[in-house]
Order: sequence, then structure tokens, then C-alpha cells
Amino acid sequence: MADVDAFGQIVMANGAVIPLYREDLAEAAEEEIYTDSNFVGSQQNAGTYATQTLGNARMTAAGISAENDMTYCFIRSAGTIKAALPVSGLNGGKGLPAALPYPKTLVSGDQCIAAANATSDREVSLSVACSNGEYHVFSVTPAGAGQHELVSILTGLGIGETLQNRTCTHAFSMGGNNSANFSSPIYIVNGSGVPIASVTPNDPAVDTGSFEPCRAAIQLNSRAVFRTDA
Repeated sequence: MADVDAFGQIVMANGAVIPLYREDLAEAAEEEIYTDSNFVGSQQNAGTYATQTLGNARMTAAGISAENDMTYCFIRSAGTIKAALPVSGLNGGKGLPAALPYPKTLVSGDQCIAAANATSDREVSLSVACSNGEYHVFSVTPAGAGQHELVSILTGLGIGETLQNRTCTHAFSMGGNNSANFSSPIYIVNGSGVPIASVTPNDPAVDTGSFEPCRAAIQLNSRAVFRTDA
């Protein structure tokens, strides 16, 4: 897999900006994007820069782009997902930075973690935000025709086991190299397999992924699924 350029910004509540850049983000891996030393003099964790340099560490908007398929991006804090961030691929980024449904305060050591893939890769992601301020990211790589369930990038568990008793309020999806393969949107389904919410995947070649309203009460047997015809 190749290394690619990735860049972006996190915008704070007081208007301050964390500039981010990495010239060697590995495809098919999760790697950290640091502060851009061209603008701030050194490479640091996003959280460390926010707390030590900026007058406000509360982030309200973000946008991360790559020169290929940006699958997802999130703030990792003590091994958990503090926030999922809006993304775009192929050095696009219309509408970025985009607002976060629930602002979050960065602390020293918080990392901006990104996952980029080759434009031929079929990995699909789903980033969600819940009414309690919790964020999570799910993904799956289709291997052929049929129904596919998105699972947590941290634990491999489904959306029901991960977010039981939470209410999803916002979401977006990046669709990977599947524009000719999708035969449904992403549905959040109940225990009977009936859709209770839906998200149309964005094509990373032309679209930006940013949070849109998507309301669903998540129960233990809820699943996030979609279908492809190839």
C-alpha cells in the first residue's frame, strides 16, 4: 500500500485553528495526523497543541482530506473515540470544515487518527453521533453481493451492542469504491430487520462526508446494514 498526503483542520469555539498535515499516511491503516510544522513550527498531537498553545481547547468543527479515499477520521482519547470528524477524499473538501453536532474539549495527548484507502478499496464506513454526546465509527469491506453489517472499528461489535440505549441523532457514511455496487442505502434496522433510519453513502471521489440528521433509538438487537449486488 502507498503512502499519501493527508491534511485538514480542527476549529475551536473561539475561532482558533489546529492545522493538520501528514505526507506519509499509510493506506489501509489507522495513523495519526499531527499539527502542520510548516505553520506552527512542530509536529504535535492535536490535543497537546490545543491545550498548550490555543486559548480554547473546545472543538466545534473539523475537516480532514486525503489524496485518495478517506474512509474515516476520529479523535482518539485514552483508547476511545472522543469525536468522529467530517472527511473528504481525493483532496476535495467542499463544505469543510463542517460543524460537529456535539462540541468536544480536547486534552493533552488526544490524537487525530485517520484511515485512508486506495481508490479501488471497497471499505464502507458509518460515523454516528448520539444525543448524549457520544460518537462512534463503524466499518465493513464488502467481499461480494449480499447484505453487509457495519461493525465497530474498536471492538468489532455491531451498532446495537456498541450503542445500546443511546439515541443516534446524526450520521454520515463514506462508501468506498462501491458506486456501481450499492443496491441499498445504509439502514439501521430493528430486531426484525425493519429499517428505522437510513444514511446514503457518500462517494469519496466526489463527495464530502459531514454530519446530517439521522435519528434512531438503538437497542441491543439493532444493526447497521446495507446491500450490494456485487
